[in-house]
Amino acid sequence: MKAPSPRARRLLPLLVGVAAIGACAREPAPESGRLRVALLLAGPENDEGWNQSAFEGLQLIESRLGADVRKIRAESAAQIEQAMNDAARRGFGLVLGHGFEFNAPAAKVAAAWPAVSFATTGGPASSKNLAVVVLRNEETSWQLGILAAHLTRSGVLSSLHGEALEPVKRVAAAFAAGARSVRPDLRVLEDYLGSWSDVALAKERALAHAAAGADLFFQNADAAGAGIFEACREKHGLAFGCNRDQTRKAPDVIVASAVADVPELFLALAEEVRDGRFAGGVRSFGLREGKVHVAFNPALDARVPAAARQAMEAAAAAIVKGELAVGGP
Repeated sequence: MKAPSPRARRLLPLLVGVAAIGACAREPAPESGRLRVALLLAGPENDEGWNQSAFEGLQLIESRLGADVRKIRAESAAQIEQAMNDAARRGFGLVLGHGFEFNAPAAKVAAAWPAVSFATTGGPASSKNLAVVVLRNEETSWQLGILAAHLTRSGVLSSLHGEALEPVKRVAAAFAAGARSVRPDLRVLEDYLGSWSDVALAKERALAHAAAGADLFFQNADAAGAGIFEACREKHGLAFGCNRDQTRKAPDVIVASAVADVPELFLALAEEVRDGRFAGGVRSFGLREGKVHVAFNPALDARVPAAARQAMEAAAAAIVKGELAVGGP
């Protein structure tokens, strides 16, 4: 190897110093008393669905509370655990994991960092410093099932989802049950992709469902949902959005979306941490609390029969009153 020139040897300490300054700039020292919030996502923050709703919550925390925020991508359990440990070590006071799969690693890390507040959306484990936010999305998917039963001409519905996680399966089961509460004879083709991002696979499965007669498509597939919407366009089907108002993603095929108010829920958690009143445990939110709702696409409003709206509103009222149980905690 060629030895460095005298000039290069003189510049080397300066270059090392510049690199160190750049590294510090990427992770500034926390300001005294300033709230710091880290958000862990398993998918892209621009998926116009599950992950984007969480990222919008992080942006809301930054704008409303002046917090120092970080978005971190982590998918495997090992990555999640390492990222949560790193966030706690770097002085983040609130660490959010958006999804059922973040719960087990969070429980382990929270036990090691009792002074840090953790929260996950879903999961069975909670503690004094770990909150579990349960979104009763099955309540709105039941309503979309009712709507699908009124809209379908073939009597066959498609139900496509990313992974067979417990909350996802509850949402799928509620959609099918809601549809059959109107038309018990309906066929529901339910499938899990094993991926939240494989657009081509999602389209392939949706086309297979269309070939089997499906004309209404319910999906909870995050970024992969784009493939389902493409299949709808090709086969002249209609679709439903999930987790967020996804109308903008496919305004020509999405009739309505099941929406969860994740941004406001994340903001409330951050306010608790800022005010020193954060408490762990399970918190459940649905129609009764006004944190989930169905959003209709105005462009396709004429496709929704008045009878379908009335049936959906009646179901929502019964759920709020406790007269109709659709599953979940």
